[in-house]
Amino acid sequence: MATQTHLDHETRLGQIVAAARDLIAGGGVDALTVRGIASKVGVTEAAIYRHVTSKEEVLILLLEEVSTSLFSAITEATSEDRGALEQLRHLLLLHFSYTELRKGISFIVIAEAAQFQEPRVRAAGRKLVQKYHELVECIVERGIRRGEIDSSVSSKAAATMFFGMVQGSVTRWLLDPAGHPLNENAAALWALFRSALASEARIEAAEAS
Repeated sequence: MATQTHLDHETRLGQIVAAARDLIAGGGVDALTVRGIASKVGVTEAAIYRHVTSKEEVLILLLEEVSTSLFSAITEATSEDRGALEQLRHLLLLHFSYTELRKGISFIVIAEAAQFQEPRVRAAGRKLVQKYHELVECIVERGIRRGEIDSSVSSKAAATMFFGMVQGSVTRWLLDPAGHPLNENAAALWALFRSALASEARIEAAEAS
């Protein structure tokens, strides 16, 4: 019986997270309320409060779901049988397709976490971004060791630049999807970022391998 209760709780949490995603996709984070979640799920607010205590807790659940989903996709894009530059290129393209598929919700939730005063929400957002930065840093450092990326490149600076490039593109797309489709400047963005990491000779050698 205890096991069934646990499964019911997990199922309800999944419904709550799905409802929260739908609300944010339709009206931004301001549209995320316990009342709205209850309406989407088809239960009373009291029923929702038996599983979560606040909007902040829902955001934490969303951040955890974003992390699980995003890094599952990233694992495939950054397979180590590819060179570092190819991994980074695949990661950039993955972000754009992943963002369109999820209607930009991942970046909306991350940005919202930075605005919250509630320490747990900020900590969850910080943990996700830190994990992402560390992954990009590792790819860059691997590229340096393999001679694909110039040894003078700072892996931390490269990770910050990469994240900013994605975040900036997603922000413009969210504000004007028709005017700034995500793939509009993908090739130019990648060429610019790639040139900051390696000489043309090393780029050609990496792409030929």
